[in-house]
Amino acid sequence: MEKYIEILGGIIQRQALRNPRAARGLLNAAYSWVRFSGRRSKKPGVRAPSDGMNSAVAGTLVDSFRRPQQAVMVNIFFPCEMIHALGLQPMFPEGLSAYLSCTACQHVFAQKAEEAGIPETFCSYHKTMLGAALTGVMPAPLLIANTTLACDANQLSFRQLAGHYQVPHAVIDVPDQVTQDAVDYVAGQLRQVTAQMEELSGRKLDENVLRSVIARSRRTIQAQRAFLDARGRVSLNTTMTGELCSLIANHVMLGRPEAEDYLTRLLSCAQTAPPPDPGRRRVFWMHTLPNWQDSMKGLLETDRCELVGTDLAIDYLGDMDPEHPYESMARRVVYSINNGPALRRVEASLTAAKQAGAEGIILFCHWGCKQTMGLSQLAKEVFEAAGLPTLVLDGDGCDSRNIADGQMATRVSAFLEQLEGLRP
Repeated sequence: MEKYIEILGGIIQRQALRNPRAARGLLNAAYSWVRFSGRRSKKPGVRAPSDGMNSAVAGTLVDSFRRPQQAVMVNIFFPCEMIHALGLQPMFPEGLSAYLSCTACQHVFAQKAEEAGIPETFCSYHKTMLGAALTGVMPAPLLIANTTLACDANQLSFRQLAGHYQVPHAVIDVPDQVTQDAVDYVAGQLRQVTAQMEELSGRKLDENVLRSVIARSRRTIQAQRAFLDARGRVSLNTTMTGELCSLIANHVMLGRPEAEDYLTRLLSCAQTAPPPDPGRRRVFWMHTLPNWQDSMKGLLETDRCELVGTDLAIDYLGDMDPEHPYESMARRVVYSINNGPALRRVEASLTAAKQAGAEGIILFCHWGCKQTMGLSQLAKEVFEAAGLPTLVLDGDGCDSRNIADGQMATRVSAFLEQLEGLRP
């Protein structure tokens, strides 16, 4: 990590405990610069659109910090099209936790949460966001809304955040049965939470605007599908941050112009990219990515390796129907590969990895994520039976206190050597 970022992170950590408003102001300044610079990126290949998407995400953090009463705090799997249609801002603190780690200031927030009784073994993303709230750095939103999908931690942390802020809290209960009845049930809940947003914000949802947003989501997903179809036939200079941008574009930012622009530009890059580079090992990634970790960047973002996708970014890519917006959003949640038995996610990831031309898979067991850790051995058995060597890698997506950096680097390097030895 650059020295100036470490210096800034140290200042923010000190201010977070003494003067949280000042810490928030420093974060706003840093992320405002990310927003400004990303829009003007001239990097080659897919890195320019990734910088543009990173700019848009940074903008949501800045706007939600500046106007929190126009922000709805959501988890990453919450459908946000009605939030966009109402002109409100999604505030997704899991994303904030990732940005805090890249600003070298996450430790103070994780420690604050632990001092308040949050277990050390709790998910670091959620622990960091709880600490950001407890210090006063993350302001109170208009509403907190989360799904029960995929993550046990969010059912605890978002409820605690609602109690801390004393703001309304809506929970979208997602049945683990992947059926039309479940879609109808979730769609009804989404209508109710939309009415709650209207009441709290004093704004009336224009159904025509919502249909337009859903149509944009459909175009974005179509571009993502076309990109995946081309991905296995080309080589691209992808990064961990870029893969996280794809995750956010297909979730919290889905329905916004920036997400459509990002996927359209990615597709354009793929359509003009060269064929696969024989000197680079093609790796598919499962779960979240430690994009703050220099050692991983040094192995995965070089001429030696090419990241060809991640499962969380493409957990549901079905068509959306603007004439049935709530059912479309509900179907995306219910039919996510993260819903139901673990084997659904494993088999879908295997299909995606093969489509991307992957030679191996890294399954990242993020600190505190019981769901991913629980399926890791099943996934390894399925992937390797299909001919894809798999590394189960323990780490932390946002807290460096929980990693053995040298050991991780050694294991990933050895895995790449294994893949290199398999190619004629």
